[in-house]
This record gives sequence, structure tokens and C-alpha cells, in this order.
Amino acid sequence: MNNILHYPDSCIVDRTVPKTMFYRFMDVNPKMKKRFVEDVTRIDWLYKLSAQTLNVTNSEEMLEIEVFVATLKQADSLTDLFTFIDTHMPHHIVFILQHGDNSMLLVNYKQWKDDTHTEFKITQMFASPWVPTSNLKLEIEGQSLSRIYDNFVAQISGIGEHKAGKMEEIVALQQRIEKEEKEFLKLEKKMRNERQANIQLELHAQVVRARKALQQLKEELEKMK
Repeated sequence: MNNILHYPDSCIVDRTVPKTMFYRFMDVNPKMKKRFVEDVTRIDWLYKLSAQTLNVTNSEEMLEIEVFVATLKQADSLTDLFTFIDTHMPHHIVFILQHGDNSMLLVNYKQWKDDTHTEFKITQMFASPWVPTSNLKLEIEGQSLSRIYDNFVAQISGIGEHKAGKMEEIVALQQRIEKEEKEFLKLEKKMRNERQANIQLELHAQVVRARKALQQLKEELEKMK
């Protein structure tokens, strides 16, 4: 019996999922089908986490968390394939990617697109470093599936356990910071390349304000962790 993460036996499924199942139900385009063939050896459904298997509470938004193991043909396979799969899966997913004796964890933080609960939108993908499979850890922490999922995201992303705020708010703020950092670098470059002194002074003032605003966002993020 495969139990990589040492979860309760009640959670174990340990069943191989034929790749043709993904072709059939996900409207796979030729590019993605090629990726399945070239990058993935097999996919196994390892665990099902639910109110029944863990004796925790669920909600209409989150009935199950599935853990899949994808055995890869090469360690540097692109992860967009698993984002594609995750968008079309009806439950929240954690992937264990394996190559040889090493593994990594991948989770696409996602939310339902609307109240019909038929399709997800991916907010952001998080992946852990590669480690020997024997050292792989993902602790189940929380009394509800939503809390367990948030803690999975916290562990895989490296954000860590958060004391305040929902993971949704933390991820949104983190995305905002990443966007602001890109804009800040563009502004800095523009300032350095400007030849006219008066315009350069104006840009410098903008850089100072942007740096201060960015620092405030980072401090706000730290308080939420």
C-alpha cells in the first residue's frame, strides 16, 4: 500500500488513473495531449481527504481534497499541464510530482468561477523544492477541509502558517506585491535612462513614493502570516 505522506488509512485510494480519462473528460487540445504523452508516465490517485475520511467539516465550496501522484519522464517538465488538469477537476487538488527517487509538491490555489461550482479559476500556482521522496512532508492541520487546504498552500508555498486573514487574502496581496515590484523596476529603469534633469527628478520622486508603498505592502503581508 502506497502511503508517501503517512496519512490515515481511511484516506488512501492508491488507484492508477488512465491518462485516457483526462483526454476524454477534459477536452484536451492536441498540445496538452502531446504533453501527457511526452512528460507523464502515469498518474495515481493516492488520497481522498473528506469529512468521511478525516472526520472534519466540509462545505458546499469544498467537499474533497484529492492528492494525485504524477510520475514524470523528466524532472524539468513544465507545470502548466497540471494547471490545465486542475482547472477542469471538480475538487481541490494537490499534486505530488515524482522523478526517480525525488518528489515535489504542487498546488494551484483556486476558487470557483461562479455559484454553479462547475469550473475553477486558478489564482496562483505554488510548488515546493525537489526533495528525496522519503523526506516529503505535507501535514494535515485543521478541523475543516478549507482550513486543511489553506495550510497545504501555506506549507507548499513557503508562506507558512498564518495568524490572521484567510489564505485568499494572503495570496491576493502577494500577487499585488509581485505586480507592484514589476512596475517599480520599470519606473527605476526609466529614471536611470532619462537624460533631462528635471524629468529625472520627477521620476526619482515617483520611485521614492513607489518604494515606500511597496514596503508598506510587504509589511502588511508579514502581519498576515
